[in-house]
Amino acid sequence: MNRTLWSLVLIGMVSMVGCADPKEKFGHTWYIDGAGNWGFGVLDVPVGLEQAGYKGLVTNHHWSLTLNPALDQTLRFIARGSGSVLAGGIQDFLKRYPDADANIIALSAGTGVAIWAVEDLKPPAKVNNVILVGASISSSYDVRKALANMKGNIYVYYAASDPVLQGPVRLLGTIDGKFDDAAGLVGLRGPGASGGRVRNIGWSSKYESLGWTGGHADCTNSRFVKAEISKHIVRHGPTRKSTPTSAPSESPDKMPITEEEAPKPQATSLPE
Repeated sequence: MNRTLWSLVLIGMVSMVGCADPKEKFGHTWYIDGAGNWGFGVLDVPVGLEQAGYKGLVTNHHWSLTLNPALDQTLRFIARGSGSVLAGGIQDFLKRYPDADANIIALSAGTGVAIWAVEDLKPPAKVNNVILVGASISSSYDVRKALANMKGNIYVYYAASDPVLQGPVRLLGTIDGKFDDAAGLVGLRGPGASGGRVRNIGWSSKYESLGWTGGHADCTNSRFVKAEISKHIVRHGPTRKSTPTSAPSESPDKMPITEEEAPKPQATSLPE
């Protein structure tokens, strides 16, 4: 790709990062949709977090340049470039509010954008927690570099029955270009995953009442976000407001750790 075209790509993505908002003093959570940016979870994720008591800002990081899932999944420089842009937005936020938390929730191919954004952070910036759902990043991905730029954990909600990961993603490859199981099918199992900071949470029938049936994007519905995903975002008890500053400092993660061992997911027999 020539330098001029790459510059245009980055300029376009910079405009999607977003602007400052008064809610940021309570934290900032970025939601990243999947390939094509078709809108799964874009409305439900902010609603679910707000209903769970989250006072911070929730923004949608739109990264697709094609609006075509197959192209976004295979033209991987788009996701990688957008990850770098998002890293810059997170760093700017943490410079203004060093005591506030930056979190990421990502779906499908957006999980690649999320992990690459965290990898590209420059010290002392650190993301709090990252939640991956329907992850089309490889299950063998090395997350050690990302974890080094985090205060908290990576939470992976996975289901062996996911029809998109069992179908199209096996044909096209994961967002990081591999042809093995996606993390959304079996969890993250690569280097760095065994150190206790990667929490793999498998589908269970108990989640059906919350709207997660083991499909690809149904766990982004507001009920599931409120009841489950918010546990990794919303602080309980007294919350200290962060004040703007230009002198970054690191703040320990005060969020109680919620660890849930994953039950065995349902059989992988659903059609695409």
